[in-house]
Amino acid sequence: MAEKTLLEIPVKKATELANRKLRILIYGEPGVGKTTLLSTLPRPCLVIDFEAGADLRLRGEDDIYIAEIESGEDLKKLLNQLPKFPIVFKSIAFDGFSVFVDRLLKEIVEKRKKAGKLKGDSPGFYEWGQLSAQARGIILSLFKTNAHVVFTALAKTKIDRETGEVLNIYPDMPKSIRKTLRAMVDLEGYLYDDGGERHIVFQSKKGIAEVKDRSGRLSKEPANLSVIIEKVFK
Repeated sequence: MAEKTLLEIPVKKATELANRKLRILIYGEPGVGKTTLLSTLPRPCLVIDFEAGADLRLRGEDDIYIAEIESGEDLKKLLNQLPKFPIVFKSIAFDGFSVFVDRLLKEIVEKRKKAGKLKGDSPGFYEWGQLSAQARGIILSLFKTNAHVVFTALAKTKIDRETGEVLNIYPDMPKSIRKTLRAMVDLEGYLYDDGGERHIVFQSKKGIAEVKDRSGRLSKEPANLSVIIEKVFK
């Protein structure tokens, strides 16, 4: 078989590249408005709702579809039926991913206990490995869709016990999954209430909040994902 040459591989000018779909992670404290934020995504939009709050927050919104899931098995079924869905979604959001990961670990532990392969409720090396593998599979499945994909998660704050100073703010999920998701997303932003107005920070001057912006065009932005996406490609 003849070897490939450079001419057989598509090479485009940077100025000719088309806009693509973004992969985004947004995290924040409970009640700050993560679910409401999803209403600002390009539509039609599918919201995978694990925390059972999207039905109230997004009720009455046009072109937003909500899929309520209660387990890892529910999610598998949903992911399998996505390619067959009659609507082409511009955006897909997984609302409450950090809470889902916690539930998924409990499901894995329970299955192992019932099979007699685990004693007690504490996950071991195998269970943590299974969690990482399954979470990675979910993330990759969603990223394969031709849609903007957004994960929302709870925030975790590390505080200095002696001074009370905030040392770090990051998504509340196991480190291995956090690292995997962070490596794959284009944007990671911390949503917070800024004197009655919600903002998302993508650049942290003091390095306190774990954030990321591959475009280099974002800093402190109003809480509107459509506007943020447009700014990335402006």
